[in-house]
Amino acid sequence: MFSFIRLSKAWFTLSGIAVLGSIIAILLFGLNLGIDFTGGSLMEVKFDQTIEVSKISEIMKSSELDLGEPVVTPINQEADRAAADTFLIRFRYLETDAEQEQLKSEISKNIGSFTLERFTATGPTLGKSLQVRAIRAIAYASIAIVIYLGATFRNTRRDSLTKYISIGGVLGFMTIIAETMVSSELVRWIVFLAIVALFMIFLIYEIYRKIASLKYGVCAIIALVHDITVTLGVFAILGYFFGVEINSLTVTALLAIMGFSVNDTIVVFDRLRENLKFQKANESLVNVADRSLHQTVARSVNTSVSTLIVLLVLFWLGADSIHWFVGALLVGTVVGTYSSIFTATPILIAWESRRNIK
Repeated sequence: MFSFIRLSKAWFTLSGIAVLGSIIAILLFGLNLGIDFTGGSLMEVKFDQTIEVSKISEIMKSSELDLGEPVVTPINQEADRAAADTFLIRFRYLETDAEQEQLKSEISKNIGSFTLERFTATGPTLGKSLQVRAIRAIAYASIAIVIYLGATFRNTRRDSLTKYISIGGVLGFMTIIAETMVSSELVRWIVFLAIVALFMIFLIYEIYRKIASLKYGVCAIIALVHDITVTLGVFAILGYFFGVEINSLTVTALLAIMGFSVNDTIVVFDRLRENLKFQKANESLVNVADRSLHQTVARSVNTSVSTLIVLLVLFWLGADSIHWFVGALLVGTVVGTYSSIFTATPILIAWESRRNIK
């Protein structure tokens, strides 16, 4: 029987290279944040004929509206990549409808008739707010997953469900109050840091008491960090070379990836827990883990392939507005399937280090 666990070093090395490469890409290239996060205006225009990219840039920079440093990205470029008929143009935030109308008039007068495919404007304050909310949303989701898995995989004879309900209720109540009823961003950050601190104290204390159920949650979160980091690394590369932006839909995709990945991981962990109940006296933990993975790998791969088929169709035939939302899901599905099989369980077994799970 093929041993997944005995090749853990190979999987850890591969994951380490992917995560390290992603971090380097993020630090080197940065994340190409869309106007959802940075604030500003985005317009997509389609002309009746191909226009040189340089001409669009020149007109935008010479506008009477002082558009800052406009970024012109051509779509459907010709072979020489010097002209196109459709453009995405990013520039400073236009506060009034009159400014928007003036800009459209300038483009029409200096370049020619066009169709405005879309126009989006986001204020800088709102953009910053969305950034911090996205960070907090991912953190809150991670905390909730650990608490849920701790409650789900607890040993009922030794581990009380009440404490998970209590800590989850307290942290959930604090989160709801902070995010819906508090207007001060400073207070929201203070509450967020308090929630993280309380959770970490609870987690460290429970692991110190050798409550094994929380180890499942921690290992699942390590796998999720792996998935999110690699996905963001891919988008950092795509953003640098192809201008792909990260917007609010991308954050939605990341949260969906977390849900999909942890679902896959739970299936493996649940099978492992069931097999441990019937572990033979002479059977090692490594063998039990390998048997559990063999029993679930086909299900995980089949589910992922079915999902990928649908996502690929949406990626090529879906609307442009969800193109890279689906792209993020594609990357996350592949990486999440890998981490559920080759990262989460090997980390758990390495942590246990040949001791029986309680």
